[in-house]
Amino acid sequence: MTEITPEQRDAPIFKTFGELFSAGFSLDTTTWVFIVAVHIAAVGLGAWLIFVAPNTWGLIAAGWIVGHFILGSLSTTVYSHRLITHNAVKNVSVPVHLFFCFFGQVLSVQGSVRRWSANHVLHHGVDRHGKKELDPYSATWFPDTLRNFLWSHMLSHMFNHPESDAYLRAHNAQRHPIIMSQDKHYGLLITFWIFLFPMGLGYALGAWLGLFALLTGSIVGTVLVQHNTWTVNSVTHLWGWTKGVKSSAVNNFIWLGPLGEGNHHGDHHDFPRDYRNGFGWSGWALDPTRYIILLLRGLGLVNGLKRANRRDEAEIIAARKLASIDQLKSLNQDAALLYAHLEARVMALRQDWLEAVTRWETLRKESKLMQQANASRAELTQDLRQAKALVKARKEAFFAAVEQLHYRALSYTL
Repeated sequence: MTEITPEQRDAPIFKTFGELFSAGFSLDTTTWVFIVAVHIAAVGLGAWLIFVAPNTWGLIAAGWIVGHFILGSLSTTVYSHRLITHNAVKNVSVPVHLFFCFFGQVLSVQGSVRRWSANHVLHHGVDRHGKKELDPYSATWFPDTLRNFLWSHMLSHMFNHPESDAYLRAHNAQRHPIIMSQDKHYGLLITFWIFLFPMGLGYALGAWLGLFALLTGSIVGTVLVQHNTWTVNSVTHLWGWTKGVKSSAVNNFIWLGPLGEGNHHGDHHDFPRDYRNGFGWSGWALDPTRYIILLLRGLGLVNGLKRANRRDEAEIIAARKLASIDQLKSLNQDAALLYAHLEARVMALRQDWLEAVTRWETLRKESKLMQQANASRAELTQDLRQAKALVKARKEAFFAAVEQLHYRALSYTL
């Protein structure tokens, strides 16, 4: 299959929202009415909470909002996204399935885990086959940023999308029995946890005043979780600093997404089965979802964490650097000869860097094995230190060569 360019991948396929109807889309009445209703209710109840409700119940409702927001967001990122859709661990225990399926993930109010996962599989599938018309919340369907934002952020959830074989395969994929049960009873779970439970608890604690306070906390928390998660579909594919190799996703580095999912979204799309969201120290520092997965592993509730190895990371980073200079290849014949010479040197340095990374990884594994065997490993430790230094030196040489190539190419285009 011929690899598509980023320009071909991100080219618009619709001009207006009206074209969606002729393409087989239709409004999902149940969903759009629910979304509009909870947003109106959130505004009205939020105003009541701020201007009318007594301070005590205002603080209780605010605490409910924060708890709902954090639990609903993390349930999406930890469970629906990394553990289930991307199988970022080998084994998920029954208690984890039960907690998230019948409580935590329900608070996100974004469809059952089964449905959410099927849509997200299609979203990532574009990175492999380029058929972005199958991506349910693509941020590159339209020619302008505003329409792309509105569609990917919110409107896509209000439409019935044309049925495709790809969606049916994703939706019919066999999931854990608890996930299948949640899908079957999702409407009842939403009704109970979002409405009946907070209303009943609130009424028991404070009659009608308590009922409205906790209902406000639940409704406002629901709306905040939805928008917090939807920003990953929109913001992380529209704005950022470092584009991913295989997708329109970008790395943001600062913005916390929903609790970390947005920072290194380009990294995530380039290696989606990683239990982490991003590479490097900034990926660690800005990824609360990773901390929860590590906590679950520490408690013995999940095991077999999957991640990109050092060579995988190096290959992705190198590919991004090379992609940044691809657009400068259209030069005159004399300049093109020099460019080709410099490009060959860059590619050779890239290979040197990757080989050094592979050597370092091998030595690290040997070091761990020797440590477990209580064997003397002073010599191996020295080799490991030298291998790490070599990785750094060859990476710096590759980056410097790319910058030189970029500078030479620019000088010929000016």
